[in-house]
Amino acid sequence: MIGHLNADISFCELGGRLFFLDIQRDRYFQLSETLERAFLHYLQAPDDARIDISELTRYNLLTQISTARAQRPRELDIASPGESVLEMPYLERRIPYHAMRDVFMTVGTMRWQLKAWRLKPILQGLAAYRSSHARPVANTDPEHTQRLAEAANVFNRVRPYVPIETRCLVDSLSMIRFLAGRGFHAQLVMGVTCDPFSAHAWVQHGPLVLNETVGTVQAHVPIRVI
Repeated sequence: MIGHLNADISFCELGGRLFFLDIQRDRYFQLSETLERAFLHYLQAPDDARIDISELTRYNLLTQISTARAQRPRELDIASPGESVLEMPYLERRIPYHAMRDVFMTVGTMRWQLKAWRLKPILQGLAAYRSSHARPVANTDPEHTQRLAEAANVFNRVRPYVPIETRCLVDSLSMIRFLAGRGFHAQLVMGVTCDPFSAHAWVQHGPLVLNETVGTVQAHVPIRVI
């Protein structure tokens, strides 16, 4: 279950604690147990005068909660992973030059953006590009899903030859754009795990994971879906 305080801050529950992602400030964070209890209490009863809300302002949570009308976390439309393109058998078909070129250029562009910009404008630009080039199609359309999986397989096969270190975020952003340029709408999922804490990103269409294994995805709790 993912909660959104506003367009910038989302959170999820993991191991009995809350984890937050702020895409405006490019950071994950947690609250102290005392402050977390106050935060949850405020979500449930925003008019309770007994709650000390002074500390919440340090994290810019109070304004965000008010903007969201103090709603409890809501479910997002992201399916549980069921299968992965990486774990499917595929024929080793010849990859066209233009597809290889697009993978190289897209990965290079996304790596540069992540070094030069904050995450928020990158995600906004990617969402705008995807909206202008692709429309969501239900994963119940087997022909569309098959063609999308084949396009994702092309990206996965070419990516190891791009002379840029593999990173889940740059690779997932790049795949979203690569697929959108071919008319396919896929979702970027950002997830977290703890003990120790780590963050991960992958691409998904319905229950089909496009650039990660099902087991790895299931080990993470989604905190944001684009």
